[in-house]
Amino acid sequence: MEFLPPPSSQLSPRISPRNYAEVRAEIRQDRSNQSLPIEVRSQLQLFLEALPDPDAIARQLVKSSLVAPLVAQVGPIKPNSLPKPKPNDKPRVVLPSPKPNADTQDIKPVLLELAPLLRNLLKVVSDRQEYDINTQIFVAEGNVLIRYKKSELKADRVQLNTKTQEVVAEGNVFFTRGDQKIQGSKLTYNYGNVKGELLKASGSVDLGTLVNSEVSRSPSEVASNSIIISATGKSDSADGQVRRFGFIADRLIINGDAWTAENLRVTNDPFSPPELELITRKATLTPISPTQNRLDLESPTLVFDQGFSLPLPLNSITLDRFQRFAPALVGFDQRDRDGAFYQQSFDVITQPNLSFQVSPQLLLQRAFTSQKGLLSFDLLGVVATLNGAFDNGQRLSARASLSGLDFTKLDSILRANASYQIPVLGNYTLLSQYAFRDRVFNGSLGFQDVNNIVGTTLLSPSFVLGDSQISFNYQIAAQLVGALRDDAQSNTVGSLLRLQGAATLSRAFSLFRGEPAPAERETGLRFSPKPIVPKLDAFVSLQGVNSLYSNGSNQAAIFGTLGLSGELGNFAKDFFDYTGLTLSYTQAFSSGRSPFLFDRIADTRSLTAGIVQQIYGPIRFGIQQSWSLDSGNLFDSVYSLEYARRTYAVLIRYNPNQGLGEFLIRISDFNWTRPPANVTTIQNGIEQRN
Repeated sequence: MEFLPPPSSQLSPRISPRNYAEVRAEIRQDRSNQSLPIEVRSQLQLFLEALPDPDAIARQLVKSSLVAPLVAQVGPIKPNSLPKPKPNDKPRVVLPSPKPNADTQDIKPVLLELAPLLRNLLKVVSDRQEYDINTQIFVAEGNVLIRYKKSELKADRVQLNTKTQEVVAEGNVFFTRGDQKIQGSKLTYNYGNVKGELLKASGSVDLGTLVNSEVSRSPSEVASNSIIISATGKSDSADGQVRRFGFIADRLIINGDAWTAENLRVTNDPFSPPELELITRKATLTPISPTQNRLDLESPTLVFDQGFSLPLPLNSITLDRFQRFAPALVGFDQRDRDGAFYQQSFDVITQPNLSFQVSPQLLLQRAFTSQKGLLSFDLLGVVATLNGAFDNGQRLSARASLSGLDFTKLDSILRANASYQIPVLGNYTLLSQYAFRDRVFNGSLGFQDVNNIVGTTLLSPSFVLGDSQISFNYQIAAQLVGALRDDAQSNTVGSLLRLQGAATLSRAFSLFRGEPAPAERETGLRFSPKPIVPKLDAFVSLQGVNSLYSNGSNQAAIFGTLGLSGELGNFAKDFFDYTGLTLSYTQAFSSGRSPFLFDRIADTRSLTAGIVQQIYGPIRFGIQQSWSLDSGNLFDSVYSLEYARRTYAVLIRYNPNQGLGEFLIRISDFNWTRPPANVTTIQNGIEQRN
């Protein structure tokens, strides 16, 4: 059995075209219009409304509870099988038969009155139909089509027992609701107790679209002087969600809202055979809340390109609106963890509005160099992350990192930060933050530790000034900062109140827009999860920043930035069919000086250049570097090597200036994201926290 294509693709050749509505429409033209027995009509309606959505393996949907009068369009039924009306039966809707030369205006009011009902008609079409009053069994055979509202059931044979409320559909069973669909060889379902099973089940779910590139963002979407070409792209809440997948199971058991699949294969590839599969002997999907589902897996394994397999170090996946760290990661942190480490993440709390994840770490490189042996507490670390999202738009985020478990050194191994944002004044955001031992990277000044920082920032939305396409935004912050100072005494930690304001004007100019390659297996979707749109943009920005400190110091600056950013090629051919590039120059005019080192403006002229280049097939190499033109020094650089595929990517990235790196596997369209490096960068004198 093949994976079903997504709704936008063509149908699998193994699915007979006789199953589809355009053929059934021809059959229905030769059918006579008769009313189904009222028992059959009402029970079929209950069945179709009770049958779970095909995409319930990905999300739980609220079932429709609307009940409307029904009119059936059916094939011939044996006359002696029609039941007599009962006293409590609803009256059947009967259209008046106009006389041969009657004015058509006479029937218009009736049709208008019945229009809302006609939209919810139950329609049953088949070659043969029979209903036995004694056994209360209705049977439809031969090209059966049952349609109600947005649901359709197609099969070779359908049997309905109105007494036991059980439906058995056999032969080329195909159920659709909206854009979602599922098929199998035999469906047995009791809509009274909401239990059943589907044999040889397969289906597809398409929750996204194939439109924009995932490799980089347009300069109009990012702040000035922050364009970063990255092989893994940028992530936001939308990019992290599960969007599309197909599944195959020997047996799919339905028990209320819970699903159990035996010998399950899941793929995020819209094509068959898939290049990536998740295989498990048994999987159970259980709704946790209206916005959450938990997928429990038994010995899950990832299979790449129908060959290489990799066991997954997890047995449960929570599907919801939160991004989570990838289950496993090999990272590199020279400053805090003495080099390479291995991290594995576990969900501890998965509530509808709250997510808590713990990620233990094994500090590999420290283990080989430590003189305390393998039992030392210095060989273990941990990262804990808490995220909350609430219906009123408020969001909570907190993170704590321990680079060892020797709690006698807590002041030197713990880093923590927390933020809480609230929508205010319409589209404004009030952001409250706290950080302990915040690790800050400030250009040519390198790493600085901020011992404590607590405060509130008011962030404006982005305004467009008239028809100029110029974007304007600003922020105002009040913070109490404790960090290294050099204004009074060298290498002294002191605390000061800082008032800071910043405003930015920016404009992007589209220089070139190409056409994406078709969203097909060997073209636009060969090495990318989305077709890449070739483009080249120019951007310009002007930013003013003013910081006032409680000791009387002041640091003010105006930054001007010019740059180019683009993606060339479609990433579909074998050689040099993709180039991502960025180039920006920033000039600052400053006055005054910050008493702290972490936010001091040290680079008044800087140049950033980056490129990601396809070498051969799915292999891309990237490099990005930043220079201080005041001193001529290279103060930041990132190197990346990526094996990119439509459904997954393997990435190695290293920053020698910051001593940070990572090796990870990215699975497209799952809500897994790489852990942040726990580094705050300074951009134009303003902290850019993760």
